[in-house]
Amino acid sequence: MPMTRRLLLAATASLPGLGAAPAWAQGEMTVAFAGSMGVVMDRGLGPAFSARTGVGFQGIGQAAMGLAHLLAGKALVADVFVSVSAAPVRVVEAAGLTSRGVAFASTEMVLAYAPESAFAARLAKAGADWRAILTAPGFRLGRTDPASDPQGQYVLYALQLAEAYYKLPGFAARVAGAVENPAQIFAEPSLLARLQNGQIDATLTYRSAAVSQHLPFIELPPEINLSDPAMAGDWYGRAALELHGETLHPSPLVFYAAVLRNAPNPRAAAAFVAFLRGAAGQRILARDGYGPGKGEDI
Repeated sequence: MPMTRRLLLAATASLPGLGAAPAWAQGEMTVAFAGSMGVVMDRGLGPAFSARTGVGFQGIGQAAMGLAHLLAGKALVADVFVSVSAAPVRVVEAAGLTSRGVAFASTEMVLAYAPESAFAARLAKAGADWRAILTAPGFRLGRTDPASDPQGQYVLYALQLAEAYYKLPGFAARVAGAVENPAQIFAEPSLLARLQNGQIDATLTYRSAAVSQHLPFIELPPEINLSDPAMAGDWYGRAALELHGETLHPSPLVFYAAVLRNAPNPRAAAAFVAFLRGAAGQRILARDGYGPGKGEDI
């Protein structure tokens, strides 16, 4: 049985309730996680795990693909890596730092908008034609950098799928412009701050992020929201991006956690991954808008 699997099984067996912490529960643990999870990690999962085990929690939330490359290049050392979508975990796996990504949560793309936006009243109406609003004069869309952040890629995938689903030729390009359009691209924390302050009108984002930030949003059909593993091949696979000479396709929006082979505190790392999949972790995730893990582990 692989070492990571043995650690996860041992951690699951030894996780306490609120009683005495296990003998290994000491020191600190670092989790490098997709930046969209900032609220649930820093205010929910991290403190709850520390209270449960006595292990100090240190979180590093940034664009998942950027984190993956930092970890792979040994410029960053962490105990656990948490990614949304499979691609960043594959980068860490290729560097020999993990052999397994555990599916523990899921989300979907939604259209979140600023309550202070001049377009908010139109977007809030039941059955709003959000496609027409996104192409209206003066509408300001924000997104993250697709070169470093999976969420930035998924904005473009969702727009391509909307173009195909609603049969709107040229829709994605009219809304987003170039793949790396500097007029729309912001770092993730800055993007959400600008949205909350009304400096941009809307963004396509994860439902979990919109719920965590208390932002109003419009739900999108499964054909567009990239949440359904059953649509992964024939339908979602038609969306594609060309980035730095590589053709990328989306996988369903599933969150994966991986114990890293160079983890300074590997037993705590395994326990944290087990906690994410357990009842207490799942309750915290559900409270902040996350769905259960879908599909198979990596």
